[in-house]
Amino acid sequence: MPHFFHGDGKAALSRAAADFEAGTAVELVIAVRPRSGDDLRAAILVGSLCALLATTLLLYSEPEFDLHWFLLWPALAGLVFGYAATTPRMQWLFTREATRERRVLQAARATFVERAIADTRGRTGVLLFISLAERIAVVVADLGVRQAVPAAAWDPAVAAISGVIARGGTAHELLPPLAELAAVASTYLPRAADDINELPDEVNS
Repeated sequence: MPHFFHGDGKAALSRAAADFEAGTAVELVIAVRPRSGDDLRAAILVGSLCALLATTLLLYSEPEFDLHWFLLWPALAGLVFGYAATTPRMQWLFTREATRERRVLQAARATFVERAIADTRGRTGVLLFISLAERIAVVVADLGVRQAVPAAAWDPAVAAISGVIARGGTAHELLPPLAELAAVASTYLPRAADDINELPDEVNS
């Protein structure tokens, strides 16, 4: 996460959340995670293939190897390369896009519940959930927002946020699309005189 929060990125996002809510009844919560989970299938696949490759090399290469090498090298190759496949970059390479999206969406929905974002009085809570290893951003909006804001206005602003994360952008690069989303929210759900801050503005990470 140091790259994503380069400079004062975390503080900048917290300020952006406060600015977001200055003109709208929408309550924004930002959560940033290094990853949304581990896919052990990728590690098992890579480890198994490397173990098979090591066995093949031992069988068909010169000179001939003693029997104990057939036990040692495949096991060692499988363990080393299988462990390497658990790193964020390798997880991204060996995991299908649909799997990554499903995993991040599940984590986002769980965070929405854990952070009590559905408990605002107007049902106007919104979660921006960012999973850095998967390079996916999910915006989960509560019922009041979904009913008040047309998808035609909301979706392009959300897509701009997703685009920043998909290309590996930083927290500072999120500020313009967040301001765009704030403008959309303020148009359809303007801040009332009696609005209070019901959810924390600090970035949850």
